[in-house]
Amino acid sequence: MNCEQQFITKKNLQVKLHQFLNIFKSRISLPEYKFILDMVLGILKSQSVICNRIAQALGEAITNKKTCERLYRHLGRDGLGDKIQQHIIELQAKKFNNDTVIIVDESDIVKTKAKKMEGIARVRDGSTGTYDKNGYGLLNIAACNLHDESYELLPVSSDLVSSKIETDSLVQVAHDRMVDIILASGNRGTFVFDRGYDSRVMLSFMKDHGCNFIIRSVGKRGLIVGGEEQNFKKVAKSIKLNQIVTTKSGKDTFEVGIKRVQVRLDGHPLKSPNTIELWLVVARYTPKCKGAKDGFFYFLCDFPNQDLSSEIIAQKVLQMYRLRWKIEEMHKHIKQEYGWEKMQLMSYTGLKNMNQLLLLTMCYVYSLKSYAHQLLHSFPSLMAYTNSKWKQIYDFVYYRISAVLSYCFAHVRRYKILKFGGKWAEGQQMIIPCLKNGGM
Repeated sequence: MNCEQQFITKKNLQVKLHQFLNIFKSRISLPEYKFILDMVLGILKSQSVICNRIAQALGEAITNKKTCERLYRHLGRDGLGDKIQQHIIELQAKKFNNDTVIIVDESDIVKTKAKKMEGIARVRDGSTGTYDKNGYGLLNIAACNLHDESYELLPVSSDLVSSKIETDSLVQVAHDRMVDIILASGNRGTFVFDRGYDSRVMLSFMKDHGCNFIIRSVGKRGLIVGGEEQNFKKVAKSIKLNQIVTTKSGKDTFEVGIKRVQVRLDGHPLKSPNTIELWLVVARYTPKCKGAKDGFFYFLCDFPNQDLSSEIIAQKVLQMYRLRWKIEEMHKHIKQEYGWEKMQLMSYTGLKNMNQLLLLTMCYVYSLKSYAHQLLHSFPSLMAYTNSKWKQIYDFVYYRISAVLSYCFAHVRRYKILKFGGKWAEGQQMIIPCLKNGGM
């Protein structure tokens, strides 16, 4: 029974992959489509972004050198990455709703020993905060949809940027990509940022585009209250923390206060400054464990597309900002399981195209979370959940999904991949016989 179920699951995964990539056929040439299918399949099988390993995993009836030459030739195509990126944004934005959390975050690819890679420059190492290493900047955007028992994480875009080649900074790249997302999604969802985006430039962008947003503030800017610009900390201390917000898990409690303020968008004081009106949310963390330190959090936010009470805004801000950490988990997963930082292409165009192909592969991987029940049923040893912990498939299950995919596609070739005939049971609730009471 288990072998039969594994065969059906392998078949379904192949059908799903073909259906996922088939949309590209109408947008690109046939050689490009076959190349994309090869690369996605090779990344899934090898769990690597190194061309030589991808070529070995493909196992074509030619020498590995010739396979690599073909892959390098396609990776050097100008504009291929832009086509993939636009398709991904349009595909993922269709899944957005008004409660979608759109997380914007910067990362990096550090190449300490590389010297001849095109466009390599000094970057900020996120682990140490220093600028003493060479590499490339990354601007990543992911979306998160909450469900009753779980959440859905959607990779939306990833831009690899060299400060030596690109004229735009990461902030300008972020603005361009956010405009693409706003247009594709109909301005649904809420953008969530960490403290690095607390700037007049970003606030001005939000005002111009009428976006819902949450920015964690550094607490160093002036705030206009009653027509007078005042010190941030002075305004924050004047807010009464008259609300209690408890997280869904019940482990953390916050005392919260909220106040309507204005922020000056001009670089220097004026008699009639250009301003944006928004909410200042002050939250004090109250730990339940003895000896743990409490702390204050400050958020600048606004929801012009929604009519919300102050109580709902306070709950929404804390709930959505806590989800920002999901993109950090996604970064760690891709770097550990697929060697994101190990890209070794000499061409800057090749690096950008490889980055988009990796993102496309991750879109497929992350789309399978709703299929975790079937994967657990078919491959209990690879999913590695016990009877008491099987509900962890509702959490960050993507490490296990990556292991299952690598196993299922190990002997699959592009010319033999199953295109039709498989029944895709996405979202179907099923009994799990390998667990007590069927896992119910």
